[in-house]
Amino acid sequence: MGNKISLAGDLGSGKSTVAKLLIEALGAEYYSTGAIVRAVAEKRGMTVADLNVYMETHPEIDKEIDDGLVALSADERPLVIDSRMAWHFTEGTFKVYLSTDAEVAALRIMNAGRAGESTVSLSAQVQETLRRRESEKKRYSEKYGVDITNLSNYDLVVDTTYAKPEEISACILAAFRMKNEGRRFAHAMICPERLSYIDDAVDAEQIRILSMKLEIGQAVPDVTVAEHGGEFYVRSGLTSALAYAFNMNSLIPAVLVPYEDDGKEYVKMKNSF
Repeated sequence: MGNKISLAGDLGSGKSTVAKLLIEALGAEYYSTGAIVRAVAEKRGMTVADLNVYMETHPEIDKEIDDGLVALSADERPLVIDSRMAWHFTEGTFKVYLSTDAEVAALRIMNAGRAGESTVSLSAQVQETLRRRESEKKRYSEKYGVDITNLSNYDLVVDTTYAKPEEISACILAAFRMKNEGRRFAHAMICPERLSYIDDAVDAEQIRILSMKLEIGQAVPDVTVAEHGGEFYVRSGLTSALAYAFNMNSLIPAVLVPYEDDGKEYVKMKNSF
């Protein structure tokens, strides 16, 4: 039975907040590489974004962090590991990725006011956050040959944009326990407002029927979703997705499938409410 959860995710996705809730629920200990990186940046008089660029040509900083993650594989304590790369370096973790909308993430970073991370305007923060993300993606790809934004690397993807931290931690804990018990669980939990779909005619009566099934705990057809560039596209199961949204579910369970550009026009579900 696994006793470690690794949390990776978008900048501003709420990893540290969710980690605290998981620690309380599991009686686990906390390990954060983010805190280490911020301390290194502050010591060198850099922003975190500048340090990420610096680390592209100074691998000794990454190695120090990576060695610590590898060592956690043999640690028998229950752990919640807040790290971009623990899923890759620490064996036996339940691999979770937290996703969030870029603008919401930027607002969270500004409100947190952490040293070396916040800028003076929302638009500047969005650009800074995207720049930092691309720097990290480039560095990890070149150094380790992995794509940290490839969601198939993870056991569970949870969208934190509009869901409460308590809902997010509950989803993670439920999936973690089901994984340990060998039971099937949804690979992704996505906020309805993040979903885009092809605006075809839908059967209102079928949505009503599926909504009633959800209310009494019955299963409905799977929602399949593809992610590309931080956006989520409904590939099948639109009626089920709309039934979840109609029932005011904060998170919709979904199956992730590979993205393929079908050339079709999609609309945001949040514009349909």
